[in-house]
Amino acid sequence: MIYIKLFAISFLFLALLTCCSNEPELNPVLSVYKGTIKGFVYDATTNAPIYYAKITTSPKTIEVYTGADGDFILKDIMAGDYVVTAYREGYDDDTASVTLKDKDTINTTFYLQDFSIYLDYYPLEIGDYWEYWSGNSPGFSAEVISDTTIAGKIYRIIKEKGLVSQNVEYSYERVDAYNALVYRYFPSENQELLIDSMAAKVGQRFASNMFFDPYRTCSSTCYSMEEKEIFGEIWTVRNLWHSCGQDLPWYRLAKGIGLYSYGWPRPPVGYTLKYAIINGVEYREK
Repeated sequence: MIYIKLFAISFLFLALLTCCSNEPELNPVLSVYKGTIKGFVYDATTNAPIYYAKITTSPKTIEVYTGADGDFILKDIMAGDYVVTAYREGYDDDTASVTLKDKDTINTTFYLQDFSIYLDYYPLEIGDYWEYWSGNSPGFSAEVISDTTIAGKIYRIIKEKGLVSQNVEYSYERVDAYNALVYRYFPSENQELLIDSMAAKVGQRFASNMFFDPYRTCSSTCYSMEEKEIFGEIWTVRNLWHSCGQDLPWYRLAKGIGLYSYGWPRPPVGYTLKYAIINGVEYREK
């Protein structure tokens, strides 16, 4: 009987050992797959390296900045699919889609276009002149007559005159060429406010006081781009919509001419450019 009991106990002990040996580990070791993304950022016009461009990824990992040679490196990035973006103030962004595998090193090159290519949307040289009509009725003219310095910043003085009434008003505007932004100074408020972001892409919205005194809530949206015949030539036109909490003018800026038309609900209602002198060159309806 004693032997039978010992056998039973031994069998039970072996059974328990066998059962426990088949259980999974409580803390399994997971494999981690990582790689590296590196590359360069250049100026799209000059091919010169761009220093201190910010490099980011989506999904978010880490962000780094380019060195003096435009080089960058993202180390120990988890394997996966990413959109890598290169950004530098005064330039358009550039992106690249990459798939990073374990121990991969992916090389990328970015070319950023500086904002100077957009400056022609808002010519503002002394002597530039625009004449606007509403249908067949003369409206007003605008002419850059000189410049002045206000709070250390140089503004162009623009004289607006009624073509029939001869009423005269003056405005003060300046272009931030580096960021392709246009500002207007409001003497009554003793401040300047943004009126245009020339680098805004289709669908982008930006703060704007193009038509109205500073309510601080106004904005404009670039809703489309098109090629349009103006003065017998083809011009690239930005179509924009201005809002201050209500529907306000639609307007168009033509690259090389400036403000071409505006009105509500949209042109041809409102005012359209009939004659202009830009950089000494005359343009008129044929």
